[in-house]
Amino acid sequence: MDNKKADLIYFAMVIFVLVALPFGISAYDRHIWNDKISHDAKVFDLTGHTQKGWVFGSIDASDVLTGSLIPKKLSPPVIRVNKGDKVVLKLTSSDVVHGFSLKDFGIFINDGIHPGKPQTVSFIADKTGTFTFACNAICGSHHENMSGTIIVNA
Repeated sequence: MDNKKADLIYFAMVIFVLVALPFGISAYDRHIWNDKISHDAKVFDLTGHTQKGWVFGSIDASDVLTGSLIPKKLSPPVIRVNKGDKVVLKLTSSDVVHGFSLKDFGIFINDGIHPGKPQTVSFIADKTGTFTFACNAICGSHHENMSGTIIVNA
């Protein structure tokens, strides 16, 4: 009977760690990012995915592992800011190594955005217009979907 109690306690501890660990990592991640990013910046989270392209926010692990049986129409992200805004892009990858290029603002990530290792790029939106960003590393058969738009208003 004592072995069953000990097994139950160990099992409960393992379950607690498995459930609590993602929350702890997420809280730590938010704390670290908040220290790196100024409070007046416009922050956008973008995740690269081979089939979905750049998307706002994050992509669920189930989407990465299983994919979707029903094809979805892709709509590249559109970021709208004002001239003079400080813009911060938090870039992550959900599947493979991606690159990033926003040539109109001189931003190039050539060494790759690796899954689980987010990177930030920042710039001052000092010119108005419509600008395209894209993945600059061949990342799969749907590489042409890896683009988006930044619109800087006057």
